[in-house]
Amino acid sequence: MTRARLARLAAVVVVAGLAGLVYFAYAPVEDKDAHPFNHDRNAVWLEHRWLERPQPLPEMEALFAKLDRRGIAYAYPHLIPFDATGQLPPHDREQLRAFLATARRVAPELKLLPWIGGLRRGYKRQRPGTLELADLSQRQQMVAEARGLVDEGFAGVHLNVEPVDDGNDDFLALLRALRTAVGDDRVLSLAAIRPAPLGLPRAPNFAWSPDYYARVAAIVDQIVIMAYDTALPTASLYRRYVRWAARSVAGALDASGSDARVLMGVPTYEPYGFMHRRGVETPENAIVGVVAGLRGLGAGGTFEGVALYAEWTTDESEWLAYERHWRNRAE
Repeated sequence: MTRARLARLAAVVVVAGLAGLVYFAYAPVEDKDAHPFNHDRNAVWLEHRWLERPQPLPEMEALFAKLDRRGIAYAYPHLIPFDATGQLPPHDREQLRAFLATARRVAPELKLLPWIGGLRRGYKRQRPGTLELADLSQRQQMVAEARGLVDEGFAGVHLNVEPVDDGNDDFLALLRALRTAVGDDRVLSLAAIRPAPLGLPRAPNFAWSPDYYARVAAIVDQIVIMAYDTALPTASLYRRYVRWAARSVAGALDASGSDARVLMGVPTYEPYGFMHRRGVETPENAIVGVVAGLRGLGAGGTFEGVALYAEWTTDESEWLAYERHWRNRAE
């Protein structure tokens, strides 16, 4: 083959590759038809104030009535971060009990799972981290605190430690200890790092491999995928990623016979920036991606629902998108 022909072939390959990238970045991913995947087994994260200090009874009743009306089966009230000794942040035990009692009366089917965990030491965001997963004494105190919450009457706990690198064995040790402490009759729920098709050695904190998801799923009851802060630049790319994530994780766990249930995190928060782009990581785009991913998985395999992050950032237009695209309802 002559040099000129090689050059033309290379040009064709480059153009075709660029065309493919443009297609995946901008070609619509539409799946807004009615679907069978919502079973009102959805979740939402709640802010810290509900367990931190006394709250007016009418406000608690209104919250639980709204969650019940919206098809929310799990709520994760914020109780984070653990301090450097493994103790929970300040909270009011009497308010905790009042919150539980109100939930049982207004929304008896709702499972309350305190949102515990924190930022790992060495990773700075708005504040320095306090968790050292390799510290056995800290892990033991964290587990004791979780057991105390279960003893108060919570249906389990929801663990959120960030970031956790792909393959981290200390994190698995923490999960196993929590599994024993929480008990088989309560829910051990986990906020999981976004999945990737394979491990990313240069960015182990950004995504988890299928192998690590399987190892985590063997311990916990519920995996809530934090499928946001992806830095994807277009709505179509984000929908395609969520479609792949929902299909691959739920499908793989179902095929393996795992008992772990999967929920997909749906972002409703601001502010926007490089990792979380305006008009890209929206509730509608996330839910359309979830629905597209579950097509062909029957009832969704191990998929249980979506989880809104978070109740205090979800406005009426975002609730409407959730109702319309996930619950097949128009308000």
